Amino acid sequence: MSRTTTTYFNTNQIADQTGIAASTWNKRRLAGDGPTYIKAGRRVLYRWQDVEDWLLQRSKGSTSDAP
Repeated sequence: MSRTTTTYFNTNQIADQTGIAASTWNKRRLAGDGPTYIKAGRRVLYRWQDVEDWLLQRSKGSTSDAP
């Protein structure tokens, strides 16, 4: 059996990687409008692939594209 290594990031690390404030990620998580996350005890963790997929779903071609 092969095991794939997955790296998990906390909210501050995701904020550093994306340039989006940690407080914004927290608000999106509370509103249910963010990428999927893992709750491990008191820690909130994200898989980078989930964050990237979530960001790509919000890609727009112009400012007139629907939100």
